[in-house]
Amino acid sequence: MTSPGLGMTHRRRRPPLVLTLTLGLYAGLVVWYSALTPPFEGADEPQHTAYVEWLARGQGLPPQDEAAWETSVRQEASQPPLYYWLASIPARMVGVNDAPASFRPNPHFPSNAPGHVPDNKNFAIHYPADTRPLVGGWLALYLARAVTLAFGFLLLVSVYGLASELAPGRWTFAAAATAVVALNPQVIFTSGVVSNDVPAAAMAGLTLWVLARLIKREPTQRAALFLGLWFGLATLCKSSNLVLVLPVLGGVGWLWHRRGCRWAGASALWVALGAVGTAGWWHLRNWVLYGAPLGLSTHYVAPWSIVSGVERAGLAAEWREVFTSFWAAFGWGNIKFQGAVYVPLGILLLAALAGLAFKVVVRLQQRRRPGWAGVVLGLLALNVLGLTVALQMWMGQVRAPHGRLLFVGLPAIAVLLVAGWQTVHRGLAWLGVGYLGATALLSPPLLIGPAFEQPATAPPSVEPSLGWRIGEVAELSHVEPRTRSVAAGGVLEVDLCWRPLRLAERDYSFLVHLVGPENAIVARRYSYPGLGSYPTSVWDPDRPFCDRVRLDIPADLSRTLRYWIEVGMMDWQTRERLPIQDAGGALVNPSFAGAVRLSVNDPSNVTAPDGTAPIRLADYSFSVQWQAGVTETIQLVWWSAEPVAQDYTVFVHLRHPETGEMVAQGDGPPVGGWYPTSWWMAGEAVTDVHAVPVPAAIENGTYPLFVGLYLVSTGELLGPEYGLGMVEVSP
Repeated sequence: MTSPGLGMTHRRRRPPLVLTLTLGLYAGLVVWYSALTPPFEGADEPQHTAYVEWLARGQGLPPQDEAAWETSVRQEASQPPLYYWLASIPARMVGVNDAPASFRPNPHFPSNAPGHVPDNKNFAIHYPADTRPLVGGWLALYLARAVTLAFGFLLLVSVYGLASELAPGRWTFAAAATAVVALNPQVIFTSGVVSNDVPAAAMAGLTLWVLARLIKREPTQRAALFLGLWFGLATLCKSSNLVLVLPVLGGVGWLWHRRGCRWAGASALWVALGAVGTAGWWHLRNWVLYGAPLGLSTHYVAPWSIVSGVERAGLAAEWREVFTSFWAAFGWGNIKFQGAVYVPLGILLLAALAGLAFKVVVRLQQRRRPGWAGVVLGLLALNVLGLTVALQMWMGQVRAPHGRLLFVGLPAIAVLLVAGWQTVHRGLAWLGVGYLGATALLSPPLLIGPAFEQPATAPPSVEPSLGWRIGEVAELSHVEPRTRSVAAGGVLEVDLCWRPLRLAERDYSFLVHLVGPENAIVARRYSYPGLGSYPTSVWDPDRPFCDRVRLDIPADLSRTLRYWIEVGMMDWQTRERLPIQDAGGALVNPSFAGAVRLSVNDPSNVTAPDGTAPIRLADYSFSVQWQAGVTETIQLVWWSAEPVAQDYTVFVHLRHPETGEMVAQGDGPPVGGWYPTSWWMAGEAVTDVHAVPVPAAIENGTYPLFVGLYLVSTGELLGPEYGLGMVEVSP
């Protein structure tokens, strides 16, 4: 391994053109991401926006504790106000009461679809008329997003400055560290929504930059006060920045070690004065009014509070989610790449940790005292470690496995990553930057755009096959499952194709049910059309489109059957269904539009019986004592040697022993009609129970019992009829 030589000065210098180019690329990406992300589709963006509007209306600071949940600000009322004050300035200028930004929750959010599948990823319902023209509250929301972007610029500048302090003259080190932040897809996304995460990271970066300068240069009262001011502003942006007290105290300890108690004491005093003078009022206010200096009690009454009884997902699952959402988990954390995309990021993280560990081991072996650059790296590591511990403690209070909660450590993380990579190999940092850049460029077309865009017009190749008219709203022209059979625990995809007839007065939901015996619903899905993105009140009449609906099949399904696919449309609030008519105008009820086979993993011990028929009788059981006037039952086990194309009926005949005349019968489709023979799979054993009404006038005696399969339309037998033995009938 090779050392990156932090702290060494080189003759070759590159002007900050690289920073300018990085800022330009970052700005373009943020605008792209933000343009594809509708209002309120950033995590907690409705509450962050409500905070901005609250201040813009001159209502003071929002209340905390349980009272916060009676406002639209909700849990974000506990956030320090710096970002919201700044974002409220342009909001006041444009006004928030004219064309207010109305948040309308999507009642079907979220779906269980994987992160890369665009299915009800939108937390809110969006109407094009909201932002056309962009005025009032909607404009204020986008201006608040612009304030977030402005803080993003400060974040990149702070990272570049911090890295430049550590490696003066080595522009590649500073450029790589800045690019790690600028090309992180999650940072780009968060920089384009209303959120205080990126502003808090920017304040943390500026604080660490000032701290590095203080350690590197001769400390002065002015520099220490300046550090305290930035530290205070950082905590006034997000309470998690209080963890910065660890590197700040560590820096003061270094000054004490290097320059004596007087220097350290004076520096600590001025830092404290700056921090308390800037942000002390906020924590004192919370303490006096709510008994909680950090305002955390507001979260303890949240629906996701562990304190209130919500179960945790497990340590490994939580930190896996933290890792993935640190890099790319858009929307409300439910829009993600497939898992393989995150594997190289994990490998790169391990490589950086290995490089940093190697530097520490070499330093210990050489018994060299760390220079100021090594001390700063140690303080950055302390910052990240403190944030990690704090997040683990926080996840013990509320369910919050969100990587963005580590964003206040972005400056430290970026510098440490590049330092570790360059220790392993100088080119590894650019490999990491390149991979982040690729994911950043691919995220909008592959994930963000498809998650929120309206469905495309159905191609002409989709021919209408159903022609159901649903109320006066739509024609359901086509329903087709993507596969004929799905195993329990799997996923069934069903294509629904619609032809809008007119704009609806309200937004209707469609339903898809899988219905089994006794009309039991074994799987169900509800959604607005367009899988949440195309509500009926904004439909373009006569523009047909299709939805691919996913249904999760329960793993505890009781048995393999053919289930009906029921489709309809309903008012979600009243649960009232719209009437359905077929192409001839007849009322359709029940609205079964297709069928699918759902199978259970039930290994059969049935041995394949001899014979040549495609379906053979493998086993049976019945009582040999029957009673006149009583309905008796018989259980048959059929063996399907090969698929058949037609649906056969089972006959169960009790015959006169001399004349062969049928005296009782129990004919009917297999499994009560819920599993026709055309759905049976090769090698499958099907248990089938039939009821046989015994006539009251039947003569006492012994009768032979026969079973078999036949076509109702022709009477043709499928294979032989099977004589099962004699039944004794008594009064």
